[in-house]
Amino acid sequence: MSLSHRPPRPMTPASIKDASASRVILIAVNVTFVLLLCSSCYLAGSLLGQQSFDSTQTHGVDRLVKPMATAPECKEAEEKLIESKVREKVAELEEAMEKERRASPKQTRVKSRHLPDTTKKFAYGLGRAKKDDLKDYFDFGNPLDQGKGTGEEDAIIIYGKHSLPNTDKSLTRSVEYNDGTGIPLMSPKVATENCDAMNVIFTENPGNTRQCTAIIGNFESFHIQRWMKVNTTASTSIRDELPLSLVSRGYASRGSKSGRANFYAPPFDGKWSPVMRHWKMLRTFFQNVDSVLADLTPILKKVARNNTVVVLTCNKGQSALLMNFACSARRRGFDLGNILVFPTDVETKEFAEGLGLTTYYDEQNMGPLPSGEARRYGDKNFKAMMYAKVLCVLYPLMLHYDVLFQDVDLVWLKDPLEYFHDKASETSHFDVLFQHDGSNSVRYAPYAANSGFYYVRANKRSQYLFTSLLYHSDLIITWDSHQQVIVQLLAEHSSLFGLNVKVFDRDTDMFPGEYLMMPRPVISYVVILSF
Repeated sequence: MSLSHRPPRPMTPASIKDASASRVILIAVNVTFVLLLCSSCYLAGSLLGQQSFDSTQTHGVDRLVKPMATAPECKEAEEKLIESKVREKVAELEEAMEKERRASPKQTRVKSRHLPDTTKKFAYGLGRAKKDDLKDYFDFGNPLDQGKGTGEEDAIIIYGKHSLPNTDKSLTRSVEYNDGTGIPLMSPKVATENCDAMNVIFTENPGNTRQCTAIIGNFESFHIQRWMKVNTTASTSIRDELPLSLVSRGYASRGSKSGRANFYAPPFDGKWSPVMRHWKMLRTFFQNVDSVLADLTPILKKVARNNTVVVLTCNKGQSALLMNFACSARRRGFDLGNILVFPTDVETKEFAEGLGLTTYYDEQNMGPLPSGEARRYGDKNFKAMMYAKVLCVLYPLMLHYDVLFQDVDLVWLKDPLEYFHDKASETSHFDVLFQHDGSNSVRYAPYAANSGFYYVRANKRSQYLFTSLLYHSDLIITWDSHQQVIVQLLAEHSSLFGLNVKVFDRDTDMFPGEYLMMPRPVISYVVILSF
């Protein structure tokens, strides 16, 4: 395209302002030049006229005309005339510009907003609040690490058009417009005063990747998609030459486990298919559940206190840990009358009853489970015993009893039921409350709940949670973890059914886990002695 046919650039407010200033300067220069030219001619004519009058003074002409002005007086008059003419032209131009401004307000009254009009339906303004202040103001249920000094100190709040805080009008403007001070920082109360609803997103950067977050206005979604530059078919790590592809939320992108998915579907085929084994166990459960509940009804009625029962399960290989718990509790004076043990073999049943504990042996469902201790995390004995942990909690919930479940490798320093039965407690509205596992692995995100110690209040939400856990026992077999499965169900049921989930913070003296045993000697309620 030739220069003669190049389209003109669109005029912006800044370019309009520059053009107007140039016009003022050009007019001033033109007027000045013209006046200087005129005044020079006038001065020359005056001087010539003065000489003419001088030649006629003998004839008495000086009596007829006034004396001519001197050169300094001419210069002063010239400057005043120039200044007057320039002022007149500038005033005319300003008046013309004001008329133009009134006629086109959108071009000249542009303000700098934090976000463009193209996002105004879902993102109209921006604000900040301290993460630690939000944690104190809202109990989200998630365990939250301290924000101060970590690079995660502030939370970003994105406002819709009608949810801007309006207690302080200047603050409202700062939330919408860039006033040169950045995104405004507010207290949680002020920041959320006009939020009828609030979507809360917890995010980190697993794998320390070059991570981006896209928020797209669309049909509402309560799940986050994760995309990476990987080949999921070949299970690769991140590679710059690859396009972004959808991955599972547990896909490991770096390190020794790169390319591995922490969440994968159980295989259906094969002799040892987790799905087939799961169906077989479910068939036994459904065939016997009515008789089991009938047997448990009088037992739970006798054992439960304040509608709560403390539940443990144990096999012969773990019986020494059960004895340690019972002896430690009695030495501290705790009443173990509301404890119900679900043994998985006859030997453990007799052993627990010898310790003065109430038992129920579900022979049809738990009898086939191994009696030996697990040699390592995730081995076949370990996975098999996870099934007993599902059933022993589900049965009392089905009969509408609250349940405190714990592994046998714990001891009490105080009776934990005192805390859970406190109606004035700030956590009394939660359906399920878990001890923190100590690990922030993506496998346990977003809750890091420890399935070795937790309290469940019996209601339709918690009953269905543990029914779903039973239905997902094939994942326990596949993933080698009861805890990994229950954490994912906690997240889904919280989103889908409004299940109120509480996981105590990792850095707390309230129900501390193994994570805090070494660095913190001062603890309360529960201690984990071993894994």
